[in-house]
Order: sequence, then structure tokens, then C-alpha cells
Amino acid sequence: MAPPFLLPLSECRELSLVGGKALGLHRLIAAGFPVPQGLCITTAAYAQHLGESGFQDQDEWHRIIGFSEPNQVPALADCRARIDQTKISTLTTDCLTALQALEQPPERRWAIRSSATAEDAAQASSAGLYRTHLGLTLAEIESAIKDLWASLWEMRVVSYLAKGCPSSTPRMAVVIQPMIHAQAAGVAYSIHPVTRRRSQVMINAVPGLAAPLVDGTVTPDQYVVDVSGEEKAGQIRTRLVARKTDCLLVSNRGLRRASLDETAQHQSTLTDTQLLSLAHRAKAIERAFGQPADIEWAFDTRQLWILQARPITAIQPSADLTNDDCEWSRTNFKETLPEVPSPLSLSFLEQFMDRYIVEHYRRLGCRIPDGLTSVRILQGRPYLNVTLFHMLVAQLGGDPSLNAEQMGGEPLHSPPEVDRLGGRASLRAAWLMLKEMRRVERTGPRVFAEMKALAVRYRREAVLNLSPKELLAELDKLGPWLESREITFGIAGGVGQCLQILSKLLPGWLGPDWRVLLNAALQGQGTVISAQQILRLAELTDIAKKESLAQTILTSASWDPTTFRTALTGTEFLRMFDRYLEDYGHRGVGESDVMSSRLADNPIAILSILRAQIISGAVSQDTIQLRQGHRQTSALAEIKQRMGWRLDRWAIFFWCYRRLCRFFSLREANRHHLMYYSAATRVLLIRLGERLVEQGLLQQADDIFFLTTADRVDLVAGGTQDWKTVIAARRTERERHAAIEVPDTIHDWTAASQQTTTRDHAGENSILAGLPISIGTVTGPVRLIRSVADWGRVMPGEILVVPVIDPGLAPLFGLAGGLIAEMGGTLSHGAIIAREYGLPTIANVEGAITRLSDGQVVTLDAGSGTIRIGPSPSSRHI
Repeated sequence: MAPPFLLPLSECRELSLVGGKALGLHRLIAAGFPVPQGLCITTAAYAQHLGESGFQDQDEWHRIIGFSEPNQVPALADCRARIDQTKISTLTTDCLTALQALEQPPERRWAIRSSATAEDAAQASSAGLYRTHLGLTLAEIESAIKDLWASLWEMRVVSYLAKGCPSSTPRMAVVIQPMIHAQAAGVAYSIHPVTRRRSQVMINAVPGLAAPLVDGTVTPDQYVVDVSGEEKAGQIRTRLVARKTDCLLVSNRGLRRASLDETAQHQSTLTDTQLLSLAHRAKAIERAFGQPADIEWAFDTRQLWILQARPITAIQPSADLTNDDCEWSRTNFKETLPEVPSPLSLSFLEQFMDRYIVEHYRRLGCRIPDGLTSVRILQGRPYLNVTLFHMLVAQLGGDPSLNAEQMGGEPLHSPPEVDRLGGRASLRAAWLMLKEMRRVERTGPRVFAEMKALAVRYRREAVLNLSPKELLAELDKLGPWLESREITFGIAGGVGQCLQILSKLLPGWLGPDWRVLLNAALQGQGTVISAQQILRLAELTDIAKKESLAQTILTSASWDPTTFRTALTGTEFLRMFDRYLEDYGHRGVGESDVMSSRLADNPIAILSILRAQIISGAVSQDTIQLRQGHRQTSALAEIKQRMGWRLDRWAIFFWCYRRLCRFFSLREANRHHLMYYSAATRVLLIRLGERLVEQGLLQQADDIFFLTTADRVDLVAGGTQDWKTVIAARRTERERHAAIEVPDTIHDWTAASQQTTTRDHAGENSILAGLPISIGTVTGPVRLIRSVADWGRVMPGEILVVPVIDPGLAPLFGLAGGLIAEMGGTLSHGAIIAREYGLPTIANVEGAITRLSDGQVVTLDAGSGTIRIGPSPSSRHI
């Protein structure tokens, strides 16, 4: 029986007869997807009608393929002219009869699309090679059929197909469907075309019909939706909304352009519901096709329609994450670095993280996808790859959901699927980790003493006479010196191990408030060196109160801080103040950046705090210690009581608790002494900068902080680069970055890199919420702390509001009544200090700096993690 000339789309099963597009539509219909009804004019009709006119398509194709390109062009033009003369009136009549049987309204407009045998194939999609006609009347269909037949005989088609399969002769079928009155339309890729992630669907959308998008004449809205599993709702990762001035619509009179009003120009083309529905439909089509698909779709006022689906041929799916797949946070970095770190510190940070943190995980056997980094920079700010550390903790069998609580920041929105290390590999990793933890406990005190000695060795007077090359040589020694003494990873492992165990056991043993009890039990250890400086300041306050000369000078209304050394000469207070600076003067705000100034550089800031404590009659050192000890004792007693007769539970808890206290102490001691290393580096760098200014290579000494390690070597070696110009440009860029607000957490790097974040908290309620860090309830006025310049304004009992709990803020804790931070976690250095001191503290309070203002009264309840704007009748001061 002769093959049919016309077929309903639902019966288009044979590629050679109906072409790729019609076959794809048949597969969609068979799988139950919503496809506009229509019909296909088969390749049999094409071959038969051309043959009857004397045009033998197979002979002509092979003849033209054998020509050189200059000869192919006129030969193809002749073929198109001959096709245009072909008589197809009978075919057209039959076609119109079949279309009328579809029971569409007489004024319906039609879409006429190509369906070549080489189109939408798994090996080659032929996307965009052939023509499409939209918005036609029934009377215009005959000419459109012949035009689509002729579009097979274009030079671009011959060039494309000849490379892939020169011996095969393509034939053209035609698909005819009623036009959808699209409110929105576009293209969806069931696999991300850039990252190649199968869990991500990329969607391009425009208002109205998709023709301008497909033609590349408009910029569409672009979305990326995470669809990790068939049953999951999915999540919109990216939403890049383009400005759209008009759209293409179809009506009973054909196609027309319609202008969009100002509001619609900036609106998202699709709603969240439509996006999620479309993304799941795209993944369902991928499953039906057995491979990723490129899908054309449209929403009318009633539903989603699938207009076409073709295999994606040029993209091989990747199971590995890329940096763009990951989520990023400023947590941890924001705590110890300035808002915009120096270029030198950024270059060192990336090296430090890879060498001293990530490399340890590699040694433990963790798999890290190629190209994945731990640090990324946006607008001059470093971000931590929290997805990577989720993967590393999960591979080792830990609970990565605790990462956000311990480090600060938001929980992952899209946690990746992670395979845990196998049994033997897990045992090996556990043994290596235990070995590393024992090493740091054993060697920590020696390392700390050597770091402190390093700062003495490189005191300023010892390096004044060194030449630039000698200074550079000393700086080069510091890297290998630290390599053999770095113990950060082992300490972090010890803290993490204890908290992982306690977080699994204590909820069942103590109840839902287990975190509050544990935080209280961690107060008043007396071994956290960073918190000890608060007691040292209280001791200085006590000394000044007992020493009449010191008290008189420090409380005088005519106090002149610039003459304090002369005025206080010979006093016990000055002697002890200098000892305090010897022990803590190398610390500072943003201290992980060697460019940041240290407390010893500006002792007046500390004196202003001491003066405020003396005038206000702040509590004594003994009172502080008694208060901390009481809270610790009460919390431990409560924990023991709740465990009742289960002495085994108490033994397990107390072992973990004591171990956690040791590693907390080690963690802060490590930071404290690493800052001696940083201080030594800073002294050498500043002196090198001064020397290079003398040689005319730099404009000012702190220009040295705007050079990376590699830049510094090139400069001293006599490189020809104009470093003054380079540094001036970097300073300008840093100032520009500082003026830009960036998000603390990035779920989609591409979207974040194309826009800045602004916060609008208008209309929000009077209760803020965050993560409890150190228990207690307090009511008091707010004091915003943005820089050291704000320290002198702090009054006793005020509740400090800070971007992060920078450990350099510790001197203020003795004055403060409470602490609110926009970012931070239970394991941050500042959190450990606040908890040790017993300062009621809540972190991860989004927008706190923006929503609160100086003098505004708030009630901070660090047990529940809430801040009520305005006093609470039931609150009490602590």
C-alpha cells in the first residue's frame, strides 16, 4: 500500500515518513503531554509531487553535493525555483479538508513548521536551519508548504548536512497546527546548557509568542530551576528579568506587535507556579525521550502547551558540581576581615584555604570535583563555598546541616547528593583525623610560644636596616615556617567532632533547650585567651579606681587622651596597661587582613573604654568571674539532674564537654597566636613599603598591601610594570567595591554577579530573630558599631549591633549589655568570646544594622533567639 500523504500527529511514528519534528510531537502526545492537535504532510507527498514535476530529489541532492560551493549556490537556487512551480492543488485541498475536520473556528490562524528527516535527530538537531510560518490563514497554506519544501535546498542546509551524513538524502515533511494565543512562550532546556547539571532546568521566556526569542531579536527573561527529584517541588535559583518593550501576539487578523506598559516591561514573564510547573514538565519530557531535551512551550490563559521537543545534542551531562552550582557565604571571612579586604590579603586567603584546609580533606580521602574552589571573590569580598564544605562533612559521615549553625549564615537551599566514603576509607579518614587532633593537642603550646617569639624577632627596630631584598627574603621564609606549624585543621576537627556527637545525643537526653544549657555550661572556663582580655580590662579598671592619680586623670572632664603617657608616668595603671598591650596589642578589628591596624596602633580607643568603665562604676574582675562561674555551675547541675540516674550518659557528656572546652581554648589560642605571625608579617611589609617609597617605586608605604605576593616579587626584582598606576587603579576599585552592598549569602553566583543587593525592611514587624549564641535576657538602648571610630561612643549597658562578631570587638564586651550580629555562628571566634564572657548574644539577625538605630530600646532574649523592638515589661537587666 502506498504511504499516506497526510497523517494526524498522533500517528506520526516513522521518521523517514514524517520527519523529526512530527515524530517528536507524536512521542509527546503518546506520553500524555499537552500538544496542539494538528497534521503532518508526509515526505511521501513531498517526493511524489516533486517527482511528478520532473524533479527527482535524490538525484538532484547527490548531484549538488558533488559540486564545489560556488557551483552549489546557483544550482540550489534553480531547485528552489522548480519547487515553487510544482502543482499541489489536490494536496492542498485534501489538507484543508483534514484541517477543517479538527473543528477549529474558521478565523483560526495556523503555524506551518518544517519536519525534515534529518531534523531534531539525536545526532544533529538542525535547529534553525529551516523556515517557519506563523499566523497564516487556510488560504495561505499552499504557498507555505512549497516554501518549506524549498527551504531544504538552501546553502546553509547543504553545508550542515553534508558534514554529518553526505550520502543521505533528506526529505521534508510539514507540520500544521492551530496557533496558540500565547500569554507567554519560550524555550526550556531540561539540562543546564552551561553547567551541564541535569538537576537544573534553564528557561527563557518572553511575553506573547516565542518567535522573537527563537530568532534572537529580543533578550528574554532567564530562569534556572533546581529539580533534584521527581517528587520534589523544586527551587528557583536564578531569575534574571529583562526589560521588554513589546511582544508579538496572534489574533484573528494575524500577527501583531503590542506595546507593554511601564510596569509590564520590568515584570517577570512567568510566575513561580508557572516556572515550577514548566521545569517539572521539562524533566518529564527528558525521561520520556531518554535524554535531555530542548523544548518550545507556550502558556495561554488556560494551560501550558508543548509546541516542540528535540534532543539536546551538543551537551554531555555532568554529574560534577561547578562553582556556579554552589552556594556561597561570607560567614567566617566577614567575622575576621574588614568589609573589603586588601588585595594582598585576598591573595593570601585563597592560598591559605587551599593549602591548610582543603588539602587536609584531600588527604583524608574526600573527593573534590575538578575546578571547585573554596573561595570566590565578588565586589572585593571573599565568599566561602558552603556547598563544598557540606560535601566534605557528608563524605566523612558527619551531619552537614550543622555547618550553618556552627559557622553562621543560611542553611543550604539545594544540598547536593553526596556519597559517604566507603567502610575502609572511612576508617582510614577517622584514624588520620584522630592522629591530627592528638598532634595539635600535643604540639599546640610549643607552636604558640614560637609564634609569640616570632613577633619579638621581627619587631620594628630589628628590621629597620634591612634592604628591600633582605626584607623580601625574610617574608619568603614565613610561608614555609608556618607550613610546619599550622594546626588549624586539627583544632577545627576536634571542635566539630564534639559538637557532632553532642548534637546527636543531647536533644534526646536534655530536651529542646539543650543548646541553651550547653552554651551556659561553656561560660566562665577561664581558658579562652581572647576572652581573658575582657578580664584584663576589668583588672585595669579596678587598678585605676584604687590609684587616685590614675582615677583623677582618666575621669577628668578635661581628659586629653593624646597626653596619657606623660600624665600617667610612674603609675601602676600605666605599667599594667603596657603589659596589656604587650599581650593583646597585636589584635584588632578585621585582624586577618595584615593591612588592618592593631590595638597597639591606637591605644586611645582602649583607654576610652576603660574611662567609660571607671566613670560608670563597672563591675569588678572578681564579680565578673563569680557571675560566669555561677552560670557554668548551675548549667552543669541542671544537665546532670536531667540525665538522672543514667551515669553512662553523664560520663559520655562530660568527656565530650571537657574535650570541647579544650579545643575551644585551643581554637582561640591558635587565632591569638596566629595574629603574632600576622603582626610579624605586617612589620616586614610596612618596612618594605617604606623602603620602596624611598626608591620611588611606591607612593606611600601602605601601597604594599595592594600588591599580591607575585606582584611584590616582580617589583623588588626590577619589573617594568608601572606599579604606582596599578595600585592607584586598585585603590579606586576598592573604594568602588566599598560603596556597593552585597548579599551575605549567594545561592546563584551568576545572578549575584549581575546585580547588587538592597534591603527594604519597611513594614516588617517589631520582632527580629536569629541564632542564640550566649544566653541571657537584657533590655537596653542600641549602639551601632560600624568601625573603631564608634568605640568611644559606647556607654555601659548598651546593646551593641554589629555586622559580625569580630573577635577584635572583645574590649567592648565589658561595657556592653548585649550583642546583636547580622552574621555569625556558634563556632565563630567572636561567639566563643561572647559566650565565655557571658554576654547575651544573638547572631544571624538579617538587616539588624538597617532596622535598628542608635538609642532605640530593644529587649534581647538570647534563650529564644529573639529581639523585641521596644522594652518588655517582663524583661530584666543582667
